[in-house]
Amino acid sequence: MRTRAFTALLPLTVFLAGCPVWGDGGGGTSPCVGLGCACFDDSDCGSPLVCDVLSGTCELPDGACRTSGDCEAGERCEDGACVPDVTACRTHGDCAVGEYCGEGDVCTSSGTCSADGDCDAGFECDYRGTCVPAGPHCDEDAECATGELCIEGFCRGPADTCQFNYECGPGRACVNGGCTTICGSDGDCGSGATCDGGFCKPAPGECVTSASCPSGQNCVDGRCLPDCRGAASACTGGDYCGDDDFCRPDWRRRPFCRGDEDCATGSICVDGACRTPCPSMTATECMMTDVNLTVCAADDLCYTRNEVDPDCAVKADCSGDADCVDGVCR
Repeated sequence: MRTRAFTALLPLTVFLAGCPVWGDGGGGTSPCVGLGCACFDDSDCGSPLVCDVLSGTCELPDGACRTSGDCEAGERCEDGACVPDVTACRTHGDCAVGEYCGEGDVCTSSGTCSADGDCDAGFECDYRGTCVPAGPHCDEDAECATGELCIEGFCRGPADTCQFNYECGPGRACVNGGCTTICGSDGDCGSGATCDGGFCKPAPGECVTSASCPSGQNCVDGRCLPDCRGAASACTGGDYCGDDDFCRPDWRRRPFCRGDEDCATGSICVDGACRTPCPSMTATECMMTDVNLTVCAADDLCYTRNEVDPDCAVKADCSGDADCVDGVCR
């Protein structure tokens, strides 16, 4: 009789040996629910955990989290998913209107504005209508010192600006003191730029905050720009990693030549440009080489009319909405 009872209980004993261990530490019957607990299926695990069928334990699914410690830097855990931390910022555009990116890369309340005078001392009104700390960044030439121009967000001295196309290299033109790509469509332009009148120009108004930009880009001065901090290789397609570690259209001067060997036969390299000599001192000799070379100057070299008698050097020299392109107001 005893043998028969033992035999009847044996299958139940074997079955229980494969079950997860339940208990709440106090003798109760609450199941172990949490990371690493035994499970048969997802219902045995608390959200966002899932049951790993290979290990038979509750684990985090790919991309999920329990705490912000499970996420990357600049992210927080929200409803089991890693999302951008709205309090962490790279630039003012990462913050809500009325906040700026302050010390410790934290969004800090500062108030809204319509002009610099609406802000406290040391602050200025940015493109979002938000007071932000005044700094080396600029939006227009008027914010720079005499002789400097605001190009791609920063004030540049004469050595870094251009006046004529020859200072920019093939396929590029000098527009309002900075070199830019000659374009046929927006696709020819770098980040945060659009094709306008055949030239790539900054395109403010793309965004107000970074939430409006594609993944991996931040709203900088109303333009969506890729982040290149620590990874300059992130900049492609005519961009370069700018002073603020964001990919910007390459505005820098680029010489056509570095020596006479870079020029066509009969031309010489002068200040980065291939020049045609005119020993006869006549414009006719110049125009036989290029009809745009209408001047034989005192140095016996050929030049275009706008090079020897330019209309402008900066946009402020032109009227209305005209730009200064290759020394001519257009």
